[in-house]
Amino acid sequence: MNTVSVKPIDVSNVENELVEANQALRAAEGIVIQDQSTYELAANIRKAVNVKAKELESERKHIKEPIIEAGRRLDDLFKKPIDMCKKIINMCDQKMIHWTNKQEEIQRKEQEKLNRAAEKKRLELEAKAQANRDAGNENKADKYEEKAAEVIAPVAAPRVEKPQGVHYTERFYGEVTDFKLLPDEYKIANQSMIDKIMQSTKGTLPIPGVKVYSKRIVNTRG
Repeated sequence: MNTVSVKPIDVSNVENELVEANQALRAAEGIVIQDQSTYELAANIRKAVNVKAKELESERKHIKEPIIEAGRRLDDLFKKPIDMCKKIINMCDQKMIHWTNKQEEIQRKEQEKLNRAAEKKRLELEAKAQANRDAGNENKADKYEEKAAEVIAPVAAPRVEKPQGVHYTERFYGEVTDFKLLPDEYKIANQSMIDKIMQSTKGTLPIPGVKVYSKRIVNTRG
């Protein structure tokens, strides 16, 4: 029988690291750079903390790797049956939708037939009403007009009775056919591409509608 196991992980030292990190934070908060010595003090604290952060990140990844590997194995174990279930669901959905659409089309045609029959009957009654009115039979004409106004096509009975627990949701989508005609509020800037171009050209390549700016980032060795 296949099993996926993860050994107990000792993370007690993280509490000590948190205490030291908190002490370093307090020291950094207390620094006021006002001369070269305090400037270098801030740089030295940053270097030391940067080294510690890298050590902690490395240890975190080392501890987490067995968990990640177990997760990969679980994903691999479940992927095939889950994919098969999704395929079955999609297959049933397509067949059900196809059948429903077909039956709704038949119902639509039946409704059109009923509508045409009702319209024909209404026109016939209106014609009789007009003929009687022309002949001076106002009472008969009024009665035929009343009957004509009462003619309503019956509603074609639904041809599909949905199984219990099944319902359909109709979702609408918009496909862009002409980007030039698209209103500005629907156009999304490719920020990632803009940033890459600015970085590679050091902001020397002008792009209409784009303001170039830079941020200074501190880097230390170690």
